[in-house]
Formats: sequence, structure tokens, C-alpha cells
Amino acid sequence: MVLFLTIIIRYFSSKSTICCDRAKNKQHILIDKTTGILWANLDYFPYKQSSNGRCYSPDEAKKLVNNYSIDGIDDWQIPTFEVFKYIIIDNTFPLLENNNDPIQLYHELIKYINTNHIDYANEIWYELIISGFVLPCSYYLIQDSEYEKNVSEDNLLYTEKERLQFTLDLFRKNKLWPIFNDAEITDLYKKIYFEKPKLLQALSEVETQLTQCEEVKTITANFDYTTLLNKYDIASIDKSIIKYYEAVQKWIDELMEYLADFEQQKESVIQDCNQIGLQLSTTYKDDSNLTEAENELLKNRQYYFKDKLALGMDKVKANLLKVKQQADDIEYTINEIDDGDNAIYELAQLEKKERASFALIAENTAKIVNKALQKIDFFEHNRDFIVKTVEVWSKGNEDYKVFKTKQYEELKHSCEQDDIETEVWQKWYEDWQKLRFTIEEKLQPMIARGLKGDIETKEEQEIPIIMQAIYVLNDYKIAVDNFYLEERKNIYQQYVFQNCGDLQEKFEVEKELYARTMNLQKVLQNIIFNCKKEADKIFILRWIDNLIDIQINEIIQFVADNNLEQISQEVLNEFAKLKQKNYYMYLADIKAYSQEQANREKAYNSLIFKMRKGLMKK
Repeated sequence: MVLFLTIIIRYFSSKSTICCDRAKNKQHILIDKTTGILWANLDYFPYKQSSNGRCYSPDEAKKLVNNYSIDGIDDWQIPTFEVFKYIIIDNTFPLLENNNDPIQLYHELIKYINTNHIDYANEIWYELIISGFVLPCSYYLIQDSEYEKNVSEDNLLYTEKERLQFTLDLFRKNKLWPIFNDAEITDLYKKIYFEKPKLLQALSEVETQLTQCEEVKTITANFDYTTLLNKYDIASIDKSIIKYYEAVQKWIDELMEYLADFEQQKESVIQDCNQIGLQLSTTYKDDSNLTEAENELLKNRQYYFKDKLALGMDKVKANLLKVKQQADDIEYTINEIDDGDNAIYELAQLEKKERASFALIAENTAKIVNKALQKIDFFEHNRDFIVKTVEVWSKGNEDYKVFKTKQYEELKHSCEQDDIETEVWQKWYEDWQKLRFTIEEKLQPMIARGLKGDIETKEEQEIPIIMQAIYVLNDYKIAVDNFYLEERKNIYQQYVFQNCGDLQEKFEVEKELYARTMNLQKVLQNIIFNCKKEADKIFILRWIDNLIDIQINEIIQFVADNNLEQISQEVLNEFAKLKQKNYYMYLADIKAYSQEQANREKAYNSLIFKMRKGLMKK
């Protein structure tokens, strides 16, 4: 191939070897390869009105040139003398081979130009123009280019071969077939630049057809709709409303066919997934025992699970068929117009209506399909995690309703047995409910992280980290429930008759709850430090962050609400500083992290003691 190009470039190097800048496939034009300017071939262009040589008037000549269109080129103009004289100097240019007028005047031009009598040459040129002999030129090939500068022999920036390559490129890019004196070179050019590209295109089409014949009609989770789209002429489709509705109909049919094949291939997976979908498909109904915020939490959680896990294949198909129905409606409308008396006007009105491009329709419907396929693929590869997750979700909802009914009644009954006032134990339940709600808010973010993929661990374990964290959170929830059902009443009875008993009781309650929170943090410590990536460690810390500080916040708010002057500002300041303890600083060292936890727990208990001691002062 390189050898062939070298030969062709060599043949471009001399005007003696290329027949006067003609293109074999563009007989109506001539090309000045020095400037790239096109000239009308006088063998075809009517440069004078008749065989008797009657000339055009200047206006007629201008009109003729402005309206001239040949070989796809319509921007012709009458050349200036400066442009024209260069082809006159080149005595190989075909204009001078014609024996008809105005050739004699052209020869006069050559004589005066060669003898540097430019003034006389200008007069001859003017005589040609006013005589009405017309020779149009066009800058079609070289608009907005520096072709003439690039190929000039005075251009030292490029080598001779590079300058010749510009000429070759000019012919090649504009699909011009030059006529060389050597017929074999002309034929070689044809083979390289005309026949070979067509053969390669034909070969590519055959390969595409073979691939389509051989491929199994199966959609994967990584379904690339553009491969399917290659069969459609998008530009042509968007220009024709008839082709448009036909293409949309065919496109939807193909997607539906592929979906059917995929469902058959993944039948067992889809059945298992649909069972989970049934659990999630029911519409959430507000529970009168729950607050508005609690109902909203459970409803949003169910919607999240349904959106992420339920397949909804029937809905996917329905959405696709809705698109096809709209295409069917266009076809039906056109058929009705055909039977009417005002088809041209009504078709024009229909054509003007806005509609999405076919490419957008294809992309959006493929997105709908892909979303469903990715859910199936994810379920197939994460079946155990999803099943356990749905179990946690379902049990969590039931547990919270039990908390709002059965456990509420248990606390109530226990307190009423000991004649504890309603307003007292109901305040306990409010505190319990507040903490429980905060715990419930933690479930969805952790599951959302799990649906993005496993957290990598340093040591492989049977239970994934996501589920470990959820189980630890559930243990903490049980510990809080047991505290309020089994220990809360005892603390009240211990302090109810003491001096500042209500205040002492509050501090004792928060101290006990903080002990359970610290236990949660200690268990999570092992989970955090088994994460391989720093980002996952930080995620778990942030996930649990507000639970770690909840008792500290409660004490600070309690002191502020009750205006406890007995507690020194110094102690309060120290207590507030506990919130500033930054566990993120110790994520590189489990020993340092563990020590910081111990220090914080010790400081918390010490400050609680000081506060309680301050309350005893009169």
C-alpha cells in the first residue's frame, strides 16, 4: 500500500504526467492543482450563445454564471484577471486546446503577460469580458483552506513529498479521479481510492450480517442497545413520520422478543425474585398506632425496597407497549387521513407535531429494560444478602409495631401495678420512642450501602460486614428495649423519694443507656477494623455517629432546660468537650481507637458523678 501511494504521489509531481488536471469522474470541470481552483470545461459550458459566436451581454453572462450548477457545484463566479492569468501562463491548461473563439484573444493575453506588458494584457482581458465570453471558476474545494500556500514551491515548511500529498488529499477527499498520462496509474488510483473503500464497506456489512445471524438473541445485564440500533437509519427515520412510526414499532417488538428470551433463560431466578416482589408490592397503609413521622419512615423504607428489589417485569413490558401504542396511533391517524378529503393539509399538521427523536426513544426504552435486567443480575449474584435483607426489613416493621402496641402495654401494665403515675411512665415511653426511632433510621442507609456491593474485608468471614452491622444494631435495639421494660422502673423507685431524686434519676438513666451505647461501639470496633478500605471505615463511623453522642446531647439539653446552677460551668464545659472526641483520628490503629473509647467512657462516667455530686450541694 505504501509503495502504491509513493507511485501515485510521484505521478502528481509533474504536470507532464497528469492530463491537464481533469477528473475522469468529473468531465464538466477542470482543476488547477496549483491553486485548487475549479474551472468550467468549455467543451460542456456554453461560453457563447450560439455557433455564430454571438456574445452574451455582461448581465446575461453574470446571470448564466450565477445559475450554473454542475457535478454538485453551484457557487461559480467570473474570475478576476489576477486569478485568470495563472492558468493562461500554464500552456498545458485545456482551455487553450480549443480552436474556437475566444482562444485567439487568450493567445494575445499569453503574449503580453509573458513579455510583462501587463497593461496590454489587462486591456485584452477587459475586451474578453465586455465581449461576453464567459469562463466561470469556483473555490468550492479550497474554501477556508490554505491549500495554495501549502503546495507552493516557495513554501519551505513542507518537503516536496508533503506538498504533493496535499494535492493527492485534495483529490481523494473530494472523491475526484484524476486522469494520468499513464493509464495503469489512473487505474491504480481508481482501485485504491474508489474500489477498495467500497469493497471494505461491503465486507463490513457482510460481517455485520454474519454476526447478527450467529448471535444468540439474549440480553445480558450489560445489554448494549447501540448494537441493535446500528440496524436503523436514524437520520432517515427522523425525516419521515411514516418511517418513524414503523421504526418505533419494530424497535419495541425487538426489545419484547429479547426480553422474552432473557426471561426464559433466567426463569428460576425470576421466580425467586418475584416471591420477594410480592412481599414488597402491597401498598403501605398508615398505622393509627404510629405517629406521622413513624408512618412516613416505614412507608419510605418499603418504597425504597420495592424500587431497588422488586423486578416489575410486567410494568416494564407495559411501559414498552405504551410507547408502541403511540406509534400505532400515528399509523392509525395517517390511515384515517388517507381516507379523507384534505390529506395534504392534515398530513402537514401531523408532521409538525412535536415528538421525541427515534434515538431518544431507543435510548429511553433501553434504559427501562436495562434497569430491570440489572435487578435480576444483582439478585442472581446477591441472592443470600437480598433474602436476609428483606427478612430484616419485614421483621423490623413488625417489631416496631409490636413496640408501639404490645411493649407499650407491657410498660403500662408494669407501672400501673406499682401505682406509678401515668404522666411519669408515659414520659419514659416518649424517651424510649425517640431513641427507638433513631435506631430505626439506621437500617435503610446500611442496606443501601450493601446494595452497592460488598465491603471488602481484611479477613474473610462467613457473614458479610453489612449484615454484621445490621445484627449489631438489632442487638443494641433489644438492649434498649430490655432496659425500658426491666430496669427503668427500678431506677425511678430508687430515687423517687431522695433529695433531687428526679435529677439523680435522669443522670442514672443516661449513664445506663450510655453503657449500652458504648457496648455497641465496642462491638462495631472489630467490624470497622476488618474493613480493607478507609472509606468503608469512615462510612460505618458516620452511620453510627449520632447514636454515640445521643446520651451526651441528652444530658447537655437536660441541664440547660432545668437551669441547674448546682453543676459548675467547668464540669459542663468538660462534658461538652466529649462530643469533640474525634475517632476518625485513630482509624489507622485499633489499639489507639480502643484506648480512646475507654478514655471517653471513663470521662463520661466521671463527669456524670461530678454532676450528681453537685446536685447534692445545697
